[in-house]
Amino acid sequence: MPSSLPNPDLVSNNLTDGQVVRNATLHILLAAMRVMSRSTGVLQVETRYHRWKLLLSGGGLVLIEEEGQVIPTLVRKYSNKGLTFSRLPSLEQRQTIIPYSYSFISSVFRKHPEITKEVVKEVILENLLAMYLEDDFSFVWQPATDLSIDLPLLQLSMLENSVVNEVRQWKKFECVKHPYQLVQLIDAANLLARVGNDNFPLFAKVTTGQDRICMMADTFKQPVYRTALLLDKLGQKNIVTILPLQERQSDTEIGVSLPNAPSLAAKDEPRVFIVDDSPVLLQQMQKLLTGWGYQVSSTDNAEQATDMILEYKPTIVFIDINMPSLNGFDLIKQIRRQRELAALSLVLVTAENSMTNNFRARWANCRFLAKPRSLSDTPKFRDELRGLLRELAPLSTDTLV
Repeated sequence: MPSSLPNPDLVSNNLTDGQVVRNATLHILLAAMRVMSRSTGVLQVETRYHRWKLLLSGGGLVLIEEEGQVIPTLVRKYSNKGLTFSRLPSLEQRQTIIPYSYSFISSVFRKHPEITKEVVKEVILENLLAMYLEDDFSFVWQPATDLSIDLPLLQLSMLENSVVNEVRQWKKFECVKHPYQLVQLIDAANLLARVGNDNFPLFAKVTTGQDRICMMADTFKQPVYRTALLLDKLGQKNIVTILPLQERQSDTEIGVSLPNAPSLAAKDEPRVFIVDDSPVLLQQMQKLLTGWGYQVSSTDNAEQATDMILEYKPTIVFIDINMPSLNGFDLIKQIRRQRELAALSLVLVTAENSMTNNFRARWANCRFLAKPRSLSDTPKFRDELRGLLRELAPLSTDTLV
């Protein structure tokens, strides 16, 4: 990696507010970050695979968030610090300029400043690592001079030194190329022999092609490099497959702001409620269903679910089976005891697609939907989910035959 960056003055003279720069190298992007951090604003950055918002101010970086992964990432990081939330922002909407999570993090920072400093630093370094391992950037600068910065900032020079050192190590991997790659278990027997009985269930759970390497690192509460190093060795022995990055799909152009963007779900469309102890799966389901046009709310706290359902009045509820505080079948009993919820459409959603669970779902007057166990199962899951919703909670645009 070359040590010299483009002249910042050249970048400054050729970059105007709201101008989209395309096909830029990493060095040009870093030079732009240095220039733009002299004032306050958001640098929107995208590659072929991902999109980020970087809040810059005072010569440093305040916050980075990746489109589509904001809340799940924060939840994991805070949880590893012993801080959990009973209620989260309901849905990641497209904001105008300011990062979606800014107000949320600021409110947590006021109550838990030291934990939030650690979490934000981890998030920034993880996202910068991902950016450094990609190329061919597009970016646009949007000033936010009227924004009062309530969070501490990290100096760019310190961040660059830290990330560059780690990137050198990542470049030595044979199979692992990026912290956002998914991992698929191939040879369970050999994995069991390597990780042992105590660690095998958890390791097998996060190698189903649905968890990123950085997510796995958070699960095991260890640095992402250490996780990547182990996975690279397992990949070389064909025990796991490190799946390639998928190209980003977005229906908006970078730099296009939606100042008065309405909710993605129309107010008169069916309401869906989801109960699952995995914040990542909640976010994925919410994004999918709102994209189809549904109103969606959710919780990862099964004990509070019944009261929330009574208040939200959904058309249909999706319930995970295996939850720590209250399992799905016990939650169904709670729901059915409420007179106004007795006829509510309930769907059990679980990765354990067994005859026993199917039978118990029918016995409880519920429908059953198997979660995808690998990326190849995802299209089938979406088709089954869409068909079930068309039957039990059709949109106004659906044509029922």
